Formats: sequence, C-alpha cells, structure tokens
Amino acid sequence: MTGSRTALAGARARKTRVGALVVGLLLAGGCSQAAGEVTPEASPATLVAMRLDAPERLLDTWPESTSRISHEQAQQVMAHFKTLLDGEPTSAVGSAYAPLDERHTILVGGVSGAVPDPVRTMDGVFAGLPRLTDVKPVPPGQPGGETRCGRARSDGVDVVVCVWVDRHTIGMVSFLGLPPKEDTTDLFLRVRAQLEHPAA
Repeated sequence: MTGSRTALAGARARKTRVGALVVGLLLAGGCSQAAGEVTPEASPATLVAMRLDAPERLLDTWPESTSRISHEQAQQVMAHFKTLLDGEPTSAVGSAYAPLDERHTILVGGVSGAVPDPVRTMDGVFAGLPRLTDVKPVPPGQPGGETRCGRARSDGVDVVVCVWVDRHTIGMVSFLGLPPKEDTTDLFLRVRAQLEHPAA
C-alpha cells in the first residue's frame, strides 16, 4: 500500500511540474499582439455576444481537481489571455478537473470578449509554447474559429495542449497524463462545447 501511495504522490508531483512548465512557457513566450489593431470584422458593433462558463463536472464525470496548484495554473492562463483581448473580458474561466484518483488532469483557461485577429492570436499563443511538437490544426466543430493542438512529453508525463480562437473567445485545454491512445481531439471539442455558450 505504501509503495502505491508513493507512486501516486510521485505522479501527482510530476504532473504539477508539467502544468507549471506549460504555464511558464506561455507566460514567458512571445504571446502578444499590438494594442489597438482591431479589424473591421472584430469591431464591437459586429461582435456576437459569447461567454465561457466552468461546468460543475467536465466531460460529465470529471469533478474539479482538489489541487490548488492546478487551479492556479489554469487561472494564470486565463489572466494571460485577458491581455490578448481588445478591451475588457465579458467572461473568464480558469479551472482544473481530475478524476478522484487525480492521476490525470485537464486544465482549462479562457476568456470572452473582442479578439482583434484570431489567426495572429493563435500564432502568438503557440509561439509561446516552443516545446510542443506535432502542432497542427484540428477540426473546429460547430463553433468554428481557429483550432490547433500540439504534444509534448515532460518529466515522464504526456501533455496535449489544444487552443481555440475565434472573434469572441480564446481558450486553452491542457490534458496532462492521459494515455496516448486517448482521442484528445474529440475530448477537446467536447470540453469546448461545455465551456462556450451564447451570452443570454
């Protein structure tokens, strides 16, 4: 029993370090854009009201993580994304979800508001994550916009980071420690669908 507890504690510690790495790369990288560059399509007059809400359970069964550090990491991503909007956010989420054994974690961070240039914003986000490999577009599903995912392995933990950007929202979903066989593209689209809604 002691051995399994030690192994679980070690896995959690590695996952925490990996989450910190993802957040640290994003915040230290070149994820920025010039202020005031709003294209006509992204002007407030044409902005469709959208909002992001954190569900009580993610993917129907994942409760919020009990890890304070994981929540802080997700909130750091959320805070950084606020700086990429033209103006103030209309909503924001930053949370972490994990099964009860906390062996795997999904970090979600995002904001809604006016996004001046989705493609440029997406390029900037991934420029700030240089350790990700196999970065490629994925089908955006019904909400549309720009969607990409990339992979990494750090400290023995598999990481998949997926980002979406449209003219109304910016969001990141980071999967930490999921088995490589998991279809993270499908999971990403399901997570996004749970988070993003038309504003009432």
